[in-house]
Amino acid sequence: MTRWVVAALALVLATSANAQSGAALGNVDFASDTDGFHASRVRIGGLYPYGSYIDHFGVAVQTTHYSQSEWSRNAGGVVGLWRNQDPTTLAGINAEAGVVQVAGHTRGVGDVTWGLRPAANTGVELIAAGDLVATQKAIDRAIAYGFFDASVEQTFAERFTAIGLAGYQTFTDGNDRVHLRARLIWQAVPEYGLNVQLRWRQYESRGGAVDGAYFNPDRYRQWQGAFGMRRRLGSWVWTGSLGAGREPINGTATHPVRLAEVRGEGPLTDKVRLALYAIYSRSTGYVDSPDYSYRQVGVTLIYPF
Repeated sequence: MTRWVVAALALVLATSANAQSGAALGNVDFASDTDGFHASRVRIGGLYPYGSYIDHFGVAVQTTHYSQSEWSRNAGGVVGLWRNQDPTTLAGINAEAGVVQVAGHTRGVGDVTWGLRPAANTGVELIAAGDLVATQKAIDRAIAYGFFDASVEQTFAERFTAIGLAGYQTFTDGNDRVHLRARLIWQAVPEYGLNVQLRWRQYESRGGAVDGAYFNPDRYRQWQGAFGMRRRLGSWVWTGSLGAGREPINGTATHPVRLAEVRGEGPLTDKVRLALYAIYSRSTGYVDSPDYSYRQVGVTLIYPF
């Protein structure tokens, strides 16, 4: 890690150690794909003041190691954290934002969601996110993206929920994309938290050639049918989905799409809170391959003082 990341880490630990209503935060995350690309991130930080896992401020430092065959790069960074959400609806702010250094450049990263519930059956979310493009060529060129979108959720006929999203994505190499997404959810077995979903998404790239740094079709479409789950078991909340579909690319070639994801969050002990997540995705992401797939697992731990 760079010197400024080490200095920030020392400040985080000192602040947390002296806080009477603070918490320590740790996260490890591992990802890999069928192209042989690997990414492993370690994050550690302090939360102060800490009210709960959905009510806190904080700062964390992180380092991410990227590798593929004999090639590797490290990206160190620091992020600020702010979460203030309603425990019932999760309306409110859930944000992390900061910077990383890679290949001699400083890039912004983050994931900020602001949600509100203007009516009992209506939800609105505004989202801003950014990260490095995770391919070898893109990392060497320090290519990053920003994603900005708004979504509206409406529940009707008791068991049906429709969600629409419009977004804009910009890349540091001059490329940009316009995104549209929609989802229809039917609560098939509400007492068990089981649902059936129909998902559709598309984007159009408008920045021209990217010199092979990442997958960049002129037009991309995807549809999926999926089974979803959200259930509380004891003091833990589990969510997940299992989906399949197709992805037309430039209006002609189609590839199969598969998705499996699960997340569990709850108390490990009276003090320690744990979140676990795992994702498997078979779809064309940043690599142009009909058999491309991506895997990710991670764990986050919060220890209040």
